[in-house]
Amino acid sequence: MIVISLFGICLLYCISCIVEPPYVPLDAIASQSHNHSHNYENELIKTKGVVVDLMNLSDRNMLLNIMDNGTELPVFVSSSSSSSDKDSEKLMLKYGDVIELQGRIQQYRGKYEIAASEGGLKKINSDNNDNGAYFVAEIAEYPSNYEGRRIRVVGYICKVYKRIFYLCSEEGESAGYRMRVVPKRLAELELELELEKGDKVIIEGVLVYNSGDMRYELELISLSCL
Repeated sequence: MIVISLFGICLLYCISCIVEPPYVPLDAIASQSHNHSHNYENELIKTKGVVVDLMNLSDRNMLLNIMDNGTELPVFVSSSSSSSDKDSEKLMLKYGDVIELQGRIQQYRGKYEIAASEGGLKKINSDNNDNGAYFVAEIAEYPSNYEGRRIRVVGYICKVYKRIFYLCSEEGESAGYRMRVVPKRLAELELELELEKGDKVIIEGVLVYNSGDMRYELELISLSCL
């Protein structure tokens, strides 16, 4: 009898390993509070979306925002303590990357999000040409990898001065990582683009190391609002 019970447990375990979680689109997750036919909370699901925001948290964890069919949803990504710097560098996500992920749906502060592990994320389409845009947090993690390169960076305008402004990884003046941006004609940009604090923008420029201030900064080439 014990042998049969153990066999049954092993069989169920094998089935759970073989059977993939169901695919659930983002709009179905976001609207499930109004959909009484099925509630996916606490279930393991599979979904996909375009990366539109990224924020590094403590202990190497990340918070992503992904979008699909007009629905945007946060994804909390926990990093394994055994993962190396090289593993994190390989995962480096860019604005516009399409990812597929497996995670569990949960509520945080009354809103649905997906909790996933770093190993549960997979790029299924990546823009590897010059049009790809990185996040401020990703540049801040490995700035030497981008030194001297012409890159595009996504972030929020957090401080504006006469000759420089700062691009942040989050909204707010003191939120997250900051990157100093040095334009040649900021006044013209403000007049043309109505540059304001809190604006989400894509900046194209060259990342250089300022030895005088002992920090990296982005020499502005062009700027566009999102």
